[in-house]
Amino acid sequence: MTAGNLQQMGERLREERMRLAFSQLAFSDACGVNRGTLATWEKGEQSPNAAVLAVMARAGVDLLYVVTGARSAESSSTLAPAERELLQAWRDGSAKGKAALQAVAALVKDD
Repeated sequence: MTAGNLQQMGERLREERMRLAFSQLAFSDACGVNRGTLATWEKGEQSPNAAVLAVMARAGVDLLYVVTGARSAESSSTLAPAERELLQAWRDGSAKGKAALQAVAALVKDD
């Protein structure tokens, strides 16, 4: 892997961490590493091993995007926790609840 590829991978890892609303400290804790190690990954100086990538995937990181730059098809595993919660509310909701969520979504989209 070239230095340029590592740097791009690091940038995408940072994008995913931010998409999931993790601070560096919270994300490094979730991955079982120190903040400095995460910083070296995000700078493209090193890359995480397979065990850490598996932990990241369980946290909602789109690993295909991090490694290749191509987004995975949307699935519940690639959604941020708040997105998963909204999706579950939709799936579990009554017709009236779904209508309310649709109305709120329309308001949010208009902003």
